[in-house]
Amino acid sequence: MTVTRDITEMKPFWMVYGLGQRESTYQHGTEARALREAEVRHGVTFVVLEATQAVRTRRLDHFDLRTAPHTDDRRTRHDVSEDDIPF
Repeated sequence: MTVTRDITEMKPFWMVYGLGQRESTYQHGTEARALREAEVRHGVTFVVLEATQAVRTRRLDHFDLRTAPHTDDRRTRHDVSEDDIPF
């Protein structure tokens, strides 16, 4: 099965994991193929895992409003005028 890099193009897949063994890396395109792999291995309990969700973490943009340059003459609510009236 081809590994897809774009999360929106991913399809369900199955992996075989031997309990107490190293992590599984091969992605089977069908549950039946994963079961066949598990059946031919001996001496360890193998489980078939189905991938049900994909999660992608995206970069967060932080913008400090206190130090950002202002593009107009409006005062911010933190500005203090001489008469303490906020407008």
